[in-house]
Formats: sequence, C-alpha cells, structure tokens
Amino acid sequence: MHKRLPGILNGVTGVGVLLISFLVELRLPMSKEMAKPLGMFIVVTGMSLVVWAATNIKEAFLGEVEPRLDVLVRDGPYRFIRHPVYFGMTIALVGVTVALRSWPGLIGVFLLFLPSEIYRARLEEKALFHKFGSEWENYATQTGFILPFIGKV
Repeated sequence: MHKRLPGILNGVTGVGVLLISFLVELRLPMSKEMAKPLGMFIVVTGMSLVVWAATNIKEAFLGEVEPRLDVLVRDGPYRFIRHPVYFGMTIALVGVTVALRSWPGLIGVFLLFLPSEIYRARLEEKALFHKFGSEWENYATQTGFILPFIGKV
C-alpha cells in the first residue's frame, strides 16, 4: 500500500462529508444564530487540539503512517491519547456540520470520516509497534486510543 493512501482516504472522506453537508438539505433543529457560534466553538476546540498535538510531534506531522521520529512522543496531548490529531480533526468536522446545521453531514462524520481515521490510526499503530516494540506496548496500555481511558491496549 502506498504510504500516503490513508491520508488521501481521510481527505476524500472529509471532503465528502463537507459536500454532503452543503448539498443535502436536512437541517439540525437549531437556529442559525445558535448553530454558527456553537459550530465555530467546536471547530476551534478541535483545531486547537490538532495544533497542540502537531507542536509536540513537529517534523513527524506530515500525514504519513510511518513514524518519522526516533523517539516515541509522550508529551502534550499524547500523555492522554495516542491519536490526538485524528480526534481533533474529527471534532473540527463535527463543528463544521453543526455550524451548517447538517444532519447528513453529522452522520457522515461518524459513518465515513471517523472510520477512515480509525483505519489510519490502526495502520500507524502497527508501524509504531514495529519501530518501538515494548516501549510502544507500554505506552499503549497507559493511554486511550482516540479518547482518554477508552481503547487502552
């Protein structure tokens, strides 16, 4: 498999969710006045997590599944969850669908985008185990997969 294929899959599913959100007119039961600020708050929260995580993995933040660092990052949000970038992107996309008041988009986040994120994270975990072995296993038993306390190995 091409090493960038999981990232491409994420991009395609994310764009698909956005297209669904814009094109299918089934609105969440809330006013625009409520949806826009709530959605933007959720987007900013998710993207803040992405930025926080990216500052901790620095040059490894290139979208590839293969680890690019020789040390296992355990700082910042990585103290709590193994895949904060994927979690943050999912939160941000939820925020966009809320701001657009889109039922189909919100459902698409969980049926299309999140599964592609989980797939990518599982591939990444195999590569991390291959590179770091027991150090990775120990870390994985102490941290959640995408949510804290959920998915500890």
